[in-house]
Amino acid sequence: MATPSVAAPPLGVEEARRRLPELLERAAGGEQFVIQRHKKPMAALIPLGGQAPTDPLQRQRQIQSLMSLQGSGRSTWDPNQRHPATPAPAAPAISAQPSDHFRPNQLVQGSRIALDGSALVAFLADAKGTGTYLQPLMQGIAQGTWQGVISSVSLARVMEGPLAQGDELLAQRYATAFANPQQWLQLPADGALVVAASRLQRQEPQLDEIRAIELATAIAAEATVLITDHPALAQTGQHPVLSARRI
Repeated sequence: MATPSVAAPPLGVEEARRRLPELLERAAGGEQFVIQRHKKPMAALIPLGGQAPTDPLQRQRQIQSLMSLQGSGRSTWDPNQRHPATPAPAAPAISAQPSDHFRPNQLVQGSRIALDGSALVAFLADAKGTGTYLQPLMQGIAQGTWQGVISSVSLARVMEGPLAQGDELLAQRYATAFANPQQWLQLPADGALVVAASRLQRQEPQLDEIRAIELATAIAAEATVLITDHPALAQTGQHPVLSARRI
């Protein structure tokens, strides 16, 4: 049996139960998953057939496909709708010294990195050069060093730009890139996630429904950090959050 080229991070029992249909589909494509209880490995979900891409040329095409998205959506989104009117403080860095800049090599291999809709749009539009700041993280996701996490509402934010311009080809390009299970974990805004988001809103009044769902997604996926370009999320104390322009 062939071993997948990229191993997924371990899953808790409850997460594995909730995502079982998705995990079975991904295992059929060659991925394998370790299921743990109280951080102790208990079982594994492995493929009986099929495997993740091992052809170096195919793997390189996957990497190039994601990295070529930087700046692909310039002038696609309305910049006046990207932020609320009131600015917020800068997001805290997740490093030992508050004044230090975050460095991607602070993340261990297999870490999950959540990117909200604002950060993804900033990368795709290369807003104020944000694409350059995010490039090391996106490169790591493309290569399988880390796994990106995207919520269904973040994906909707990505898709609304090209669709508003009538650019179906660009929309399909984005849909294909973020559907790659070796690079991205997509979490739907199901009932449990919406309940968690509502609780976060009670604790963090500055969050609207969308931002609360994006934060709840990062927490549910056990992401190491949530990357955002939205000021409201920069104020949360519920999860490590990093500004897309402080990387």
